[in-house]
Amino acid sequence: MAANLTTTINGNIVAGYLVDSPKSTKKQIIGFNYPLGSVSRGGYFSKKSGIELVKNSVKQLLLTEKGQRVMLPNFGCSLRQYLFQPLDELTFEGIRKEIQTSFANYIIGARLVKISVFPTGDAGPAGGNSLQVVLSLKLDSDQFNIFDVEVNIS
Repeated sequence: MAANLTTTINGNIVAGYLVDSPKSTKKQIIGFNYPLGSVSRGGYFSKKSGIELVKNSVKQLLLTEKGQRVMLPNFGCSLRQYLFQPLDELTFEGIRKEIQTSFANYIIGARLVKISVFPTGDAGPAGGNSLQVVLSLKLDSDQFNIFDVEVNIS
């Protein structure tokens, strides 16, 4: 006994090349604006993306000492340990390795182009030295725009 199979089509059949339209392959990374809780436009937990997100994340990474975050004990760069070291190639190499390792582990969406470290000679809060760290970064989604992030370690 053969079954009668019928198909009913309502509407118009659209050609395949019209249905599958190409979509953008760029992925935008969105995160919290730091510091959290600051009263700003966008509310208590405002969001950022692009260069502002990366700048805030890098500043937070560089100014956080390892072991300072409760659930992420390896987050941060222990740059304050270099304040009283002699400013020679060995010290600058240690700073560079510390920044590169932490950057590779915790920063998403940007590449490190150049690291510059300058002794500022200003006395910090404890009367010691201070360093200025300048990172030149490039977003993964934008190959032509290079921007700097400056942080003072004292």
